[in-house]
Amino acid sequence: GRVSIQAMNGPVLGTAEWVGRVPMNTVSVSISPGNRLGRIAFRIERFESMTRRELIRAGFLANPPWALWSIRSRLLNSREEAWQALKYARGGTVFARYWDWHGRFSRPLELEDIDRPRADWSHTPAFHLFMPLGDGSTDDLLATLDSLRAQVYRRWFLHAVTGERTTPALLEAYREQARDDERLLEVSGGERRARPGIAGEDRIAVISCGDLLQDYALAAFAEALAETPTVSLIYSDEDAIAPNGVWHSPVLKPDWSPVFFQAVPYLGRLACLRHDTLTMGGVDIFDLLDDERATLGRIVAGIDPKSVGHVRRILYHRRAPPPSIHPAPQVFARSDSGPEPQWPEVSVIIPTRDRVDLLSACTRSLKEKTDYPNFNAVIVDNGSTQPEALALMRGLRDDPRFRVLERPIPFNYSRLCNDGAQVTRAPMLVFLNNDIVFFDPRWLKAMVRWAVRPEIGVVGAKLLFPNRRIQHAGVVLGMGGLSGHVYRRSPLREHGYMNQLESPRETLANTAACIAVAREKFDAIGGFDADNLPVDLNDIDFCLRIAERGWQNLWTPEAIMIHAQSATRGIDKDPFNLYRQERTYFMHRWVEAIRDDRFFHPGLSLFSQQPVLA
Repeated sequence: GRVSIQAMNGPVLGTAEWVGRVPMNTVSVSISPGNRLGRIAFRIERFESMTRRELIRAGFLANPPWALWSIRSRLLNSREEAWQALKYARGGTVFARYWDWHGRFSRPLELEDIDRPRADWSHTPAFHLFMPLGDGSTDDLLATLDSLRAQVYRRWFLHAVTGERTTPALLEAYREQARDDERLLEVSGGERRARPGIAGEDRIAVISCGDLLQDYALAAFAEALAETPTVSLIYSDEDAIAPNGVWHSPVLKPDWSPVFFQAVPYLGRLACLRHDTLTMGGVDIFDLLDDERATLGRIVAGIDPKSVGHVRRILYHRRAPPPSIHPAPQVFARSDSGPEPQWPEVSVIIPTRDRVDLLSACTRSLKEKTDYPNFNAVIVDNGSTQPEALALMRGLRDDPRFRVLERPIPFNYSRLCNDGAQVTRAPMLVFLNNDIVFFDPRWLKAMVRWAVRPEIGVVGAKLLFPNRRIQHAGVVLGMGGLSGHVYRRSPLREHGYMNQLESPRETLANTAACIAVAREKFDAIGGFDADNLPVDLNDIDFCLRIAERGWQNLWTPEAIMIHAQSATRGIDKDPFNLYRQERTYFMHRWVEAIRDDRFFHPGLSLFSQQPVLA
């Protein structure tokens, strides 16, 4: 029988909602709530059934184009595509309605039931929170202290750091609270010395007067650290709370992404450091207090990326909006701002068949709009018969940089790419669709600068439709059920959530319409999978196998080009049936990646081409 695997978003506020179709003649349903070993608890609170008519009506109210696509697909008997379109029509919740989303999915802690501790908290670290005591209000101070005293994890200490800006009234209010609570300590801002009573494995963090911690914040960290006690730094997600109590401005962060962090220092609050990591880094807590972002940057630059953890829960609430939601445009330094590297030879592999209009525009722009000093191209001809296309390829042979490889075989994109790569020994490979057109000559240097790094795997580009709207800005695993493109059809000048469209960042995969990869890494995994994935999903599989070997894939906004044909080709008549064998193979091969793209927060919708709440 056929197996259907359907993902749902994570319960980042305690609960989550899944809307799905249970196929006819279903004989069993299995629910897998996580991909980690260990004790886990969950419950299904309620089921609700909806008719197709109700779903279509809701889709039309939310997103008419997707609802119409669903009806069109259903009329063509493409049932799975109709259902997928209906889920896209339903979409998610825009960030401006975060307060509503927060109210729907947050729930009280249930320590005697589903939220009971899994770890032995007597063997987990203490948390030492340092809070500058400035000129805030007494009400703000008391609100922060109340949120700390509400922590279900009791092993915490608050170090109030006093200084010239500390008002006598606020200091007196704090001292009055400290008389009855030995966990409330006081530190002079000028007293730059090691803090007594802090063990090496204890955790250090900075908080602000007036900000609030979720009541299970420190417990969530303690549970995570019980699983991975050697983690040097662990951070959470955050939001803000207005004076009238309305929640707003959520910052749902990716798992640790050091390249992205260099562009957007997104760690924010609540970031907890091992005390011995802080001291071994040659800094102290006062460096964090003076310049938290810069100090965290210095620390993470010197530690193993695998020792940075992320609790994907909203644990910290600011009184002012978090500063890292929308950094200023062009916050990063372009990769071509440094010294010129030794540019390796690059071979550009272009599979093609007929379509002289596309190949002509592609090769002309490749020659005229590429400032790279040392590249060649292999045109892999998959049996062209049109006289104009054959004449174009004969002409290309007159250019010593171009070679035409004839491969008149049944269409197999993976094999065409592999064969093209085998006839050249260049140390750097670029795979290119024949419908790409360049307009920025820096595109190839921008990609190779990243691809030559020993830790980097596949480098993807910023692909645009002919109308200059975005077609590809990195692939998200699990989107639409298997994989998809976030920011699809966004304006070129849009900055993206957390400035993602303006910043190089880690991804699990990129579309192979234009990718760069070092030959040694391509050869190490045997190239594209021509046996199991001849047409569909071979590029995503290629990227995932590269990542499986320990190399990090990356998307860069510095390489920009037009992906002409994708705008007019649209969606295949029925991709689910047309490529069912390939999609089934991919789904079973990469189910763990599909269920959890660590660079796409589980609180974001998997059925929206713009970042919105699930």
